[in-house]
Amino acid sequence: PLDVITLHILRLWKARRTDSQIVEELQKHFDTSRYGLGRTKFCQIRNGMGLQRTWQQGHMVETIHDAMADLHQTYPNAGAHEMVNLLFHEWGMSMARSIVISYFAMHEPDLVWQHKANCLRWRQFWAAGMNDIFAIDQHDKWLKYGLGLHTSIEPFSGHIMWIRVWHSNRNPQLILSYYLDTLETLGHKPFFDPGSENFGIANAHTMLHQWHDPALKGTLQHCWMRSKKNVMPEIMWSQLRHHFTPGFKALLDHGVLSGWYDTNNTLQLHVHFLFC
Repeated sequence: PLDVITLHILRLWKARRTDSQIVEELQKHFDTSRYGLGRTKFCQIRNGMGLQRTWQQGHMVETIHDAMADLHQTYPNAGAHEMVNLLFHEWGMSMARSIVISYFAMHEPDLVWQHKANCLRWRQFWAAGMNDIFAIDQHDKWLKYGLGLHTSIEPFSGHIMWIRVWHSNRNPQLILSYYLDTLETLGHKPFFDPGSENFGIANAHTMLHQWHDPALKGTLQHCWMRSKKNVMPEIMWSQLRHHFTPGFKALLDHGVLSGWYDTNNTLQLHVHFLFC
């Protein structure tokens, strides 16, 4: 029945699964002794939902111009790979990467040259396995707008455990609440990065381990990563600064320059959180 599988089709479509993979996954969500679903029938259903593959949409450089111009305002530094994903998720447009590369070569040659000139730095990060460590860090670049970001990443899988924004990212009780909420969701514990805002997590983490295993009493169950070795969060903040920050910062600066928002007014720095 279509009403049973519609949400699953949309979820798998957004995950960029192939038709065969979607059909195989859908078998888990309806009674296969009563109903059947083959690839041909699924394609008819998919087309009826307006979900068309790349060859069906048939996009060219000219047809993606408006969408690219709109996305460029928010993500001015996005490369071809990222832009393909943004077009798919935000505009429902599916196309070959070569189309986006051709667009950049035609309309943004300076950005192409700038992107190729960037140098990559090689760093290594070691983790014993899944959920062995949570890498934790804050981002202070938006504090002048009253926005403090904080994140935690499970480095083995690269999964973002949380990314939160508030008027402060240095309150130990607030940061600890992020950690405890995550533990409650996952049902297990692991940790790191120096800074007084993380002492609450470090102490709670050690206490929880000792509570569940008395043999650990008197030992530390966290480690501090000094000398810029907290690599995974640094990578995430770098990607944020490169891809998202320029466009979002331009919006914030526009508000400041237009007189809508005063970064030196404490009340204005905090009042917008009442409406979050």
